[in-house]
Amino acid sequence: MKGILYYFSGTGNTKWVADRFKEKFQLYNVDIDLAYIQSLEERKIKKYDFIIIGFPVHWKLPPKIVTNFLNRLNNTKENTRVIVYSTQGASSSSASCFVAGCLKKKGYVPSIQISIKMPNNFYFFIGKKYNESEIENLLVSVDKKITNIVESFIKGRIVKESNSLIRLQFSKVLNNVFKGRVPKLSRNISSTKDCVKCGLCLRNCPQGNITFENGHAVFHSKCILCLRCIHICPINAIRYRGKKIDQTQKDIIQVLDLNK
Repeated sequence: MKGILYYFSGTGNTKWVADRFKEKFQLYNVDIDLAYIQSLEERKIKKYDFIIIGFPVHWKLPPKIVTNFLNRLNNTKENTRVIVYSTQGASSSSASCFVAGCLKKKGYVPSIQISIKMPNNFYFFIGKKYNESEIENLLVSVDKKITNIVESFIKGRIVKESNSLIRLQFSKVLNNVFKGRVPKLSRNISSTKDCVKCGLCLRNCPQGNITFENGHAVFHSKCILCLRCIHICPINAIRYRGKKIDQTQKDIIQVLDLNK
């Protein structure tokens, strides 16, 4: 077998999990190609036996980049199996169920749909801030979970985390509210006078939302609050509501293929 894993990862959590999937499947002599979710090519999908789709949760559901991917994805009659996973600071979410539902309508067969708890990179807005020891223990737990998921997939088992229709509908409502607030929330991101214009944030913003003006980085209205810019700044010069943010993703974010 051979599979392809499409992912979007703002600060490295989803990519870290993608790397683990690739590693675990190799133990069964199954190759996994990793692809950034914006690089969808339908002709390439047809040569794979199965697909994995991974993404972070942005206020209950997938970010716009992921829903755009789903909209571009053509219908199929191949009954292609799919693994869907979401990463978030909470223990679970409705996001993987939402994506699995979209894929099912297009003819795909979601055989695995799971939520994977990862370090919370949005702790300064909501949720818990993890220390280094807690992050290390959490990653060990996630590694074991992926080992079990890959084994289940290889053996043809179905794994779908329970998710009520009420919860899914509630998540859709909250997500719509959040999307309406994003332009306002994104105006809270700014850079300090310490910005050295290295261009790392500008080159790696998935939305092309950053420019340099008057000697420092300026953030515009296309922001989706993926927080990559905050966590990759080499001198930690990017603020949210004027506050300095601890770059808790420093180690995990190393797995991203950044444009240096």
